[in-house]
Amino acid sequence: MNTTESSVEVVKAINLGVKRDIYRIIFKLIKMKNKLYKAKQKFKKYIKGGKKHHHYESSNEFWVQKMPYKNIEVRLDFFISECKNKDVLHFGCTDWPVFNSNNNLHIQLSEHTKSIDGFDIDEEGIENLRKFVNQDYFSKYNDIPDKKYDVCLVPETIEHVDNVEIFLKNVSRVNASKFFITGPNCFSKERLNNFIIEKDHFIEIVHPDHNCWYSPYTLKNQIEKYSSLKVTNIYLLENGGMICCEAVKK
Repeated sequence: MNTTESSVEVVKAINLGVKRDIYRIIFKLIKMKNKLYKAKQKFKKYIKGGKKHHHYESSNEFWVQKMPYKNIEVRLDFFISECKNKDVLHFGCTDWPVFNSNNNLHIQLSEHTKSIDGFDIDEEGIENLRKFVNQDYFSKYNDIPDKKYDVCLVPETIEHVDNVEIFLKNVSRVNASKFFITGPNCFSKERLNNFIIEKDHFIEIVHPDHNCWYSPYTLKNQIEKYSSLKVTNIYLLENGGMICCEAVKK
């Protein structure tokens, strides 16, 4: 074999090697494209709700609590609709320690109710609130009269109390036709963005007076365990940020 033939053979071998490398790269790119396509399809299904990542289907039924609920976007509108032209007792009415007369729920509801009494252990706050809504207020459970109320409203209060069992027992003694008890939802999307884990710190955005978070099941469970009330409906308020249990006496 002369030099020219040798050179041709070398070139052929190089070309063959290059082609093989190119084919390998193309094959890898096709595989990557297929994987990306599948991942994209899974993500689309997840966003649309077609694919849930929960593993409850493989869990023991003992641990799985399925809670039917109704979605309510605007909390204030919902409370107004339930309290309109009715006699209401409102627990946690002073908004301690961040009272603002422009967005205080008690003041807002007073424009729509037949009457609205208030309960709060913040006696100074009660005297301040009385300037805006001059109706009856109580700071001790024994002071609550046997007056017939249409609605007993307990919004975002239960997470602040020292003893939930005593609190719920006393709430359930109120002579009311309906009870609405709400608490912060630990599983809301907003709540899951309110913490970060760093190397040496767990950082969370939370009211400094909060003692606990709730889920639809745990709020319902505590109400029925510690009081004479039966939960009839569960609502998720403000894009799921809060849970509201509607209850009646058993």
